[in-house]
Amino acid sequence: MTGVAWAVLSAYARTLPAGPERRKVSGCLRAGAPSKIGQRLACTVIARSGLTHRGKLTAKGQHAARAFLALHGLPLPGKA
Repeated sequence: MTGVAWAVLSAYARTLPAGPERRKVSGCLRAGAPSKIGQRLACTVIARSGLTHRGKLTAKGQHAARAFLALHGLPLPGKA
């Protein structure tokens, strides 16, 4: 997972209610976490790309996170 994908999914995970879907996304994040410097860089990149605003996921960011989950065969929250 790229640092940008990790950063978008991290912001997305924070929007999910506690439960099995959030745990699945969080597990994916732990497995693909970049270094601390990589995390800061990725968070800067996604903010400048309009995927987050003031640390909150934008509609564009939510779309990107859902596309990543679907591409990797991970279930989308709220869908069986």
